[in-house]
Amino acid sequence: MYAANHLKGVTAIITMTESGRTALMTSRITSGLPIFALSRHEATLNSTALYRGVTPVAISGYTDGLLAVHDAVKLLKSKGYLQTGDLVIVTQGDVMGATGTTNTQRVITVE
Repeated sequence: MYAANHLKGVTAIITMTESGRTALMTSRITSGLPIFALSRHEATLNSTALYRGVTPVAISGYTDGLLAVHDAVKLLKSKGYLQTGDLVIVTQGDVMGATGTTNTQRVITVE
């Protein structure tokens, strides 16, 4: 969240989540940025809908983390949440499909 509050030009936070825990922890710190919780589990999407500032978005199951992020950004852009040139912070785990493995944070530019 430090990067979200101090890096100029960041417009959104994307959390790739299995359980919703990362989205919950992210929503606890006020940043004024929209937080998108992307998950393939309906129960996770339902619970993240209750978190402050979090928008749940359904995605398909992925095994490749880079492909998942690429498709997530593409999906959010098609829904009008992101625009070309936006900086977004993405959190995810190296092990896709496992709970409690969030260990990666990247700042990417929407293309």
